[in-house]
Amino acid sequence: MIDVRRLALLREVSIYGGLTGAAEVLGMSVSSISQQLSRLQNELGVSLLEPAGRGVRLTADAERLVVHTERVLAVLEEAEAELLLTRGGLSGVVRIAAFHTFGTRLLVPAMRRLREVAPNLALEYAQLDPEGAIRELGARRADIAVADEYPGAPLSPTPGLVRVDLGHDPIAMYLPDGMREADLSGGSSVDSLARLPWVMEPRQTDAYRWARGICRTIGFEPRVAFESASLDFHRQLVASGEAAAFLPRSIAGELSGQVTRLPGRRGLPGGMHRTFLMLMRRGAERTPALMACREAIEGAYRELGTEPAGGT
Repeated sequence: MIDVRRLALLREVSIYGGLTGAAEVLGMSVSSISQQLSRLQNELGVSLLEPAGRGVRLTADAERLVVHTERVLAVLEEAEAELLLTRGGLSGVVRIAAFHTFGTRLLVPAMRRLREVAPNLALEYAQLDPEGAIRELGARRADIAVADEYPGAPLSPTPGLVRVDLGHDPIAMYLPDGMREADLSGGSSVDSLARLPWVMEPRQTDAYRWARGICRTIGFEPRVAFESASLDFHRQLVASGEAAAFLPRSIAGELSGQVTRLPGRRGLPGGMHRTFLMLMRRGAERTPALMACREAIEGAYRELGTEPAGGT
């Protein structure tokens, strides 16, 4: 009988691009993973890893085995879900890994809703960027990942995960005091935007690349004076007149200074939104606890007042 735990290790090596990546995510040493996979190779009588530069990669046999492993793990998750369904299962801890806005806008409303239907079910939350949240989910250190996704920058598909789109969070350009839409009527409007200080998310993020791309589409290179992962900080800078920003509706609230067009120009291009989404491991999404959490998160999203899935 093939050891399922070793199959799961092989899957992690496939997902995270090698022994080192898998070791970092799983909190194991490279040598420990290598030993377990060597035993799996001996059990099966086939080579699973081959040299690739300074590292290793999966052989064709290993890749085929990973496809089967996905199905095996999904069946085990489904079996656990069915057992939990027979005895209720609305107790214990559900671990959520999610981006900043979830923690500041959705977590407490979701906890409040969940408490009404499952008082014995507790939530744990870790703030992580989308890629980190998905890694935690794949490593089974999280049960739900909540992420945001920007137009033209889809999250990398990960085998074995179920995606649920919550909906869109519209985004608009906000300018600091002293420069509003009325100030952009002249031919130098784009030059004025280029001279402004801008606040954006860190440069390695999809949000930064998306915002910079919007600026370039309009016709200017933004002067990024402030970088922060906290969109509440972005809002503070706009409200105090210190910077311009692209703010989602969930963060901007009633902030004044929204710019929806640039007179004499093409205006802001379409796709001015981000998508909120949930990810769960296939099979596990049917457990009573995760179904209750999904409903609580969907309800909290509706309460936020953004656009439902399928909106524009």
